[in-house]
Amino acid sequence: MAENKKEMIRVYDAEAKTYKEVEKVKKTAEEWKKELSAAEYHVACEKGTDRPFADDMHKNKRKGQYKCTACGLDLFSSEAKFDSGTGWPSFWQPIDKANVGMQVDKSHGMERTEVYCPRCGAHLGHVFDDGPNPTGQRFCINSSALKFKEAQEKRDDIIKEAQFEKATFAGGCFWCMEPFLEKMKGVISVTAGYIGGDVANPTYEEVSSGETGHAEAVEVVFDPKVVTYAQLLRVMWFNIDPTAVNSQFADHGTQYRTAIFYHNEEQKKLAEDSKKALAGSGKFDKPIVTEIVEATTFYPAEDYHQDYYKKNPVRYNIYHHGSGREQTLNKIWGKERKE
Repeated sequence: MAENKKEMIRVYDAEAKTYKEVEKVKKTAEEWKKELSAAEYHVACEKGTDRPFADDMHKNKRKGQYKCTACGLDLFSSEAKFDSGTGWPSFWQPIDKANVGMQVDKSHGMERTEVYCPRCGAHLGHVFDDGPNPTGQRFCINSSALKFKEAQEKRDDIIKEAQFEKATFAGGCFWCMEPFLEKMKGVISVTAGYIGGDVANPTYEEVSSGETGHAEAVEVVFDPKVVTYAQLLRVMWFNIDPTAVNSQFADHGTQYRTAIFYHNEEQKKLAEDSKKALAGSGKFDKPIVTEIVEATTFYPAEDYHQDYYKKNPVRYNIYHHGSGREQTLNKIWGKERKE
């Protein structure tokens, strides 16, 4: 049987500042419904339109990139955003011509130019010739079609100014790493993403192939005045199998390896000390293989992966229980894990 050939397109990667080949995303209506909110599905798949002034995205003035809500493709930059007074996010140009598709739309008894995502086909909005210089165009885009990613340097400045710190852990499927960390007092945020690879801005499909070198991981922003890094480490150990090589429970591949990505020398020492203590605890008859490596660029995963256990509780619980994760961890740690 012949293998299905991947359909690739060439797009511009805003963070890497270069062009790259990415695989087109093709999913059924049912698959999209499981990943998108009702409003997002209505716009992206049914070519619906948000109500004007429905949210504050049209007023957002932060620096960053606006991505496709369905597949994460870079679409527009904050540098090309302007206030059109229409109540919808407006831009005078896309990040690159390769990153938006345009076609004639004759719906509703009028002729307009529709704007869509060339990677997944999601409807974005329309473009009009009444915009500002230098292009004279107005890309009128639905808020539900966009996900905003704040410029990393700005986010790091905010974290530093607030005297928060970051911790990054890989423990297999990132869906299962979020819940217990988010419940900890002093944890500000937990973001699912990818780290440790050699491809900029990887997609979930690329990481899942095992060819990018990334691990699924979570980046934890925490207040060290409330919760210590050592406490985060302790909870992290209680929620992984540190003896499994390139796998965690039902998931297998290098993307599911366990690792602690330290952000400074103090974190490195604490991680090494905790790993040494664990190895000498007598709980395991196999070596502790969890890596301790310096943190590299962390790439947040697509929006539908964030807080997956909240957005899709039924599917999450089926997966979580079926993976054997909870049963195995309780067997390893017993009551100690619940303390």
